[in-house]
Amino acid sequence: MKFELNEYKASLTDEEILSDIKQVADSLNVDYISISTYKKYGKYSQTAIQGHFGTWKRALSLAGLRKERTSSERKLISDDDYIADVQRVAAMLGSDTVGYDDYKKNGSFSVEHIFKRFSSWEEFLLKAGLEPTGLAKRKITKEELFEEIERIWILLGRQPTSTDIIKHGVSKYSIDTYKRRFGGWRKALEAFVDYINSDNTEESPDVLVTPMNGENESVSESSIESAPKRQAQKPIHSTSRNINARLRFQVLKRDHFKCCACGASPAKNPNVELEVDHIVAWANGGETILDNLQTLCSKCNNGKSNVL
Repeated sequence: MKFELNEYKASLTDEEILSDIKQVADSLNVDYISISTYKKYGKYSQTAIQGHFGTWKRALSLAGLRKERTSSERKLISDDDYIADVQRVAAMLGSDTVGYDDYKKNGSFSVEHIFKRFSSWEEFLLKAGLEPTGLAKRKITKEELFEEIERIWILLGRQPTSTDIIKHGVSKYSIDTYKRRFGGWRKALEAFVDYINSDNTEESPDVLVTPMNGENESVSESSIESAPKRQAQKPIHSTSRNINARLRFQVLKRDHFKCCACGASPAKNPNVELEVDHIVAWANGGETILDNLQTLCSKCNNGKSNVL
């Protein structure tokens, strides 16, 4: 089964975005709005704006607005204002720290101005009584990001969008994390699809017959045909029992992220847990291949085990 992305829809125009930015500014009766203010009142995501204009400042300029707060406007923002706002974001996230990516998504002020005021993000967090992020200690791996994309895809039952990440908060990593790693959300999806579609076969050992005495012996097809039947032989397998991540996701995608027995789906009930199960049990000779795998919710899979 070939796994493919939905067709990319680039129907949003520059004019539509600029018109919305102007409308937000007019409704607030100002000639400058910050990206955090636009996030609260505007229609479009920061990712869409960056994709069309590169930077927020350029979008403001094209919309005929001031590109930055004046120095007098920045001075009106006190240290306590900045600190109270990051504390608010921490409380909203239920965390004792706030990464700058999370603050850019949920905060009311410019991260760049905070850096200028407090010298460093870690210093700012300490002044706010929060814990340093410690993000420099560990780099998030590509595999971890793929696992998170897979989790979100299964949860939603469809291809996730940048709006899901930015406005709906379904990812434990920010959109900027994916952008830094892959160059953009679309590129992150493309890399994930390449990963899923890559060869997921594992090198299989020589075909084995496992007698009941526990001794493994390699045999050829001809020797199997000529040898007398043994009553106590385990099935011969050409695949591993383990279902790797790529094959697992292909099965889930084929089955539309729903339980094949009862139709339960995480998209309708987030408490539903989907599992991939052998139709013909591996112990009974079933192979770990796409046609012998199915999606079951944990309840149906446990029920099947109880019946067996």
